[in-house]
Amino acid sequence: MIVLVNKMTVLGSAETYERLYERAGRYMEEQPGLIRYQLARSQKQPDVYFNVAEWETAEAFEQAARGERFAELLADLTGLVESDQDVYQVVFEGAPTSGE
Repeated sequence: MIVLVNKMTVLGSAETYERLYERAGRYMEEQPGLIRYQLARSQKQPDVYFNVAEWETAEAFEQAARGERFAELLADLTGLVESDQDVYQVVFEGAPTSGE
């Protein structure tokens, strides 16, 4: 599994960005290899968002990102956000214990 982390600073309307993100998310939901994703908005800096997406493989993500439809969706974000993206491999993970 790999994790995509994308820090996005919104330069325009947050409402517009969230609407466009939701549209792109629906596209990604149809792509093979996506495990889950979420969009988180900073409470200290409301113009900063993090997109965190888990994919089965880097290749699955790259295949989805190469799609013509995805390129069209990204074009709609031009001038609206600055993006800083990287792909990570999970080293450790945890969850609360059941206490039993």
